[in-house]
Amino acid sequence: REGFGGGRGSLHGSSSLLSWFVLLPAEVAAMDDELQEVRDNFYVGNFTKALQLCESTEGSNEIAQAELGATLARCCLAIPQFDRLRAMQNSEIAGQRAAALMAVIMKSRNEQQVASAKEKLSGLAKETQDASCALLNAIVLAMDGNWNEAAQMTKAHPVLEMQALTVLLCLICNQAGMAEKVLKEMTGANDDAASYRLAAAAVKLATGDPEEAYLTYCDLSSQFPAVEGDDSGAASALLQTGKALANMQRGMFTEAVEDLQRALATAQNDPDILVNLCCCMTHLGKKDEFQQYYAKLEQVAPTNHYVVKTQGMSAVFARFKSQQAV
Repeated sequence: REGFGGGRGSLHGSSSLLSWFVLLPAEVAAMDDELQEVRDNFYVGNFTKALQLCESTEGSNEIAQAELGATLARCCLAIPQFDRLRAMQNSEIAGQRAAALMAVIMKSRNEQQVASAKEKLSGLAKETQDASCALLNAIVLAMDGNWNEAAQMTKAHPVLEMQALTVLLCLICNQAGMAEKVLKEMTGANDDAASYRLAAAAVKLATGDPEEAYLTYCDLSSQFPAVEGDDSGAASALLQTGKALANMQRGMFTEAVEDLQRALATAQNDPDILVNLCCCMTHLGKKDEFQQYYAKLEQVAPTNHYVVKTQGMSAVFARFKSQQAV
């Protein structure tokens, strides 16, 4: 999910890099504390609130200000606000330039333009050694199936959010044991951070403990409501989808549908939500509802892996039927 579309700290220049190393431990901790609310809201999927926090927060130093700028750009990617991203193409903040390139990669249908943006993003990540650039580049590498390169890119920046992405890359590659190892390395740094808790919940889902994962998603939903002051448990689409996945693993498909429908209300074209609704309807034997959600999925994400695979199966059966008729 897009919830991991960016990293911490935008270091754009040698002076910024040096100032990072000379910060005293107390100063580093203070910087982390002042931006923790921004990071947490971003990673749980409260992108509008995170954007507002970025705009209203004054970073106490150059590193914090650059991270705020990069996080704001990643919020624009997630919401999305592509007009604002276009204006960041020549930003002084490397993380904003990386996000502008990511927007081209996500939105453009011109293969040459996409390839050029990927090349520029890779160059930017190498040139600046910026964590936010590196994380976006790692995501692009993973999307293209270059898993080893993506993992190496994340390991070069051992901050919490990069480690959380490494956990997800391991899980996508069906390496649950490796994901547990990386999670263990993260433990103790900031176990209250949303990025750590989300990574831990993902590992729990992958290793057969959906109950613990569900509790984590519920705790995060209560701590970071989608609407400020709302104590109903309503959360971002990302957290609602996480709760649904945990319920699906527990065989509680009716409850999972309720979670997914809440998520769909706030993200009507989200392919992940639609795929999981299709899966639930299959398990519940609701063919009409399945067709409804599948038709919407085909419309908004025709190249989604689930759609391509399902259409491929339909084609195989059609060929088999025609051969039998002969």
